[in-house]
Amino acid sequence: MASRRISSLLSRSLSPYLTSSAGRSSCIRRGLQKYSTAAAIDEPITPPVDINYTKLLINGKFVDAASGKTFHTVDPRTGKVIVDVAEGDAEDVNRAVSAARKAFDEGPWPKMTAYERSKILLKFADLIEKHNDAIAALETWDNGKPYEQAANIEIPMVARLFRYYAGWADKIHGLTVPADGPYHVQTLHEPIGVAGQIIPWNFPLLMFSWKVGPALACGNTVVIKTAEQTPLSALYVANLFHEAGLPPGVLNVISGYGPTAGAALCSHMNVDKLAFTGSTSTGKLVLELAAKSNLKPVTLELGGKSPFIICEDADIDQAVETAHFALFFNQGQCCCAGSRTYVHESIYDEFVAKAKARAASRSVGDPFKQGIEQGPQIDPEQFNKILRYIRSGVESGATLETGGTNWDRRATTLSPQFSRINNCLQDDMLIAQDEIFGPVQTILKFKSIEEVIRRANASEYGLAAGVFTQNLDTANTVSRALRAGTVWINCYDIFDAGIPFGGYKMSGIGREKGIYSLQNYLQVKAVVTALKNPAWL
Repeated sequence: MASRRISSLLSRSLSPYLTSSAGRSSCIRRGLQKYSTAAAIDEPITPPVDINYTKLLINGKFVDAASGKTFHTVDPRTGKVIVDVAEGDAEDVNRAVSAARKAFDEGPWPKMTAYERSKILLKFADLIEKHNDAIAALETWDNGKPYEQAANIEIPMVARLFRYYAGWADKIHGLTVPADGPYHVQTLHEPIGVAGQIIPWNFPLLMFSWKVGPALACGNTVVIKTAEQTPLSALYVANLFHEAGLPPGVLNVISGYGPTAGAALCSHMNVDKLAFTGSTSTGKLVLELAAKSNLKPVTLELGGKSPFIICEDADIDQAVETAHFALFFNQGQCCCAGSRTYVHESIYDEFVAKAKARAASRSVGDPFKQGIEQGPQIDPEQFNKILRYIRSGVESGATLETGGTNWDRRATTLSPQFSRINNCLQDDMLIAQDEIFGPVQTILKFKSIEEVIRRANASEYGLAAGVFTQNLDTANTVSRALRAGTVWINCYDIFDAGIPFGGYKMSGIGREKGIYSLQNYLQVKAVVTALKNPAWL
């Protein structure tokens, strides 16, 4: 029984979200009161950026929604409205798809030389670098992630990705194929047409680059729907794309909701390709709508419950830090988060003690403040979902060992960070199975490599995994046995532009980034020509 004990780490404090849904939430708060680490914080820092783009981008122009509707985009730190943004729906999607179709069928983009397209992508990357700090501020303001993370890691990676795809633009080509007879056979790799893309709220601009970059490099046109929680950064950089020389209609940006704008995009008969990043449940709906309309191909990057396996020969201090990063990065709001940490029984107790201390030292606060590791969760819905999983763990026998209730008790400041360790009895609890999408790390004990491989693969997901060991044979054995799209050995969350990313099982279909992502946006055509009296075959 002890060998199946689980520990769960959560990042460091609860928030006034507990005050909503008063009955249930106050009950949770009373039950967890002894773990309080409540602290006062300063007034939220005012982001140093102006918001100039809140309308839809259609055919090269920023326009109001056809309905005239707008919706609030909210500061996760305070729950206050940042600005109102145009709310696109089916009519706006239709306008955007029509513009993209015309730009593909009649416009200059697919008829440009690949070198000319690459120059526009390179100029766009230069503009991303020039506006790095402003874009990072928008990303943090809208999402709640640490500004230092956005400014020093994510936005530079966006520029890197577009330069990577600019390099591919003039290196896409087909083959000549020998035939059994007097024929010349060649394959052409052609752009697929109008690509519909839907991106999530956890890494808004990185996911924008993962999708828009390869689509444009291959000569396609794009209609992209942003997440309703985080529309600002994509609209900002869309303007930079036109400053870089992108023709009208090649990139269209729709802000709006999934059941309206998202569903219309998935069902549209003039969209030739879909790419979606989000939850597995929504991914199933996207696939269904694509099939029911024009059977358009779909790339899906979906959920995960990734195992992080720490072997008995691992450097424990390094493993603790890497496992902490693997889970708590981006407030735990990461599809490939290492949320199932398997630790060999011989080092388990030492690992748990050090992991507990590391969680307790995590810096939580206003994400614009220097040195802050963790800001708020994205919104009350996500926060309360995390609370429900915590409560489920407790009710299933988990013992909370460290953490706090309200990090800030002011009703206007929403700071749902927390860190705890749960000692559990079995790894079939919901907190060890479901994708929580928050700072909840389950730590499980294992005895043998064969056992941990079996348990790690006993999941409906297969997005990523980590292995910590100094033994090369162990690393090779485990990495080949795990049913996951990415396996990191003695590291985690390495996302270079050329490394493909995608999942096994219910974690998705297809790969993004790297050379493999180009296949998502190309059609292969075989051209066969009869030869008359060929000198050779």
